[in-house]
Amino acid sequence: MKTLKRLAISLAIIFFLLVVAVFALLERDDGKGPVLKDHPNAFWSGAEDGGSFFEITKSSPPNYYVEIRHESGDIWSKGWVTHVMKDGGELSNEDFMGYDGGDEVYLQDETALKLNPVLVK
Repeated sequence: MKTLKRLAISLAIIFFLLVVAVFALLERDDGKGPVLKDHPNAFWSGAEDGGSFFEITKSSPPNYYVEIRHESGDIWSKGWVTHVMKDGGELSNEDFMGYDGGDEVYLQDETALKLNPVLVK
C-alpha cells in the first residue's frame, strides 16, 4: 500500500512539473502583429494562417490611396477608395480588415470599398 501511495505521489509530482514546463515553453503573444521593415506604418490584419498589410499612402478625405501587401511585403493590390466615416474622422490603416483579391477591400465594420486605379471625383 505504501508503494502504491508513493507511486501515485511521484506521478502527480511528475505531471505537475510537466504542466509547468509546457507553460514555461509556450510562446508568449504580445498582441502586436508583424511589422514590415520598409512599411512600418502598414497595419496587419490576419492571423497565424495568413492575412495582409494595409497602408494609406495618400490621403485627401474622403479619398484615400491604399496599398495592400502580402506578408512578404510585396504589393498585392493598390488603388483609391472613397469613404466618409460616420463620426466625421479620417480613415486610418487600422480601419481595414480584409482583402480577398479583386477590387474590393473590407473595413472593420464590414463595409466593402471598391479599389479604383485612378482617383474618381
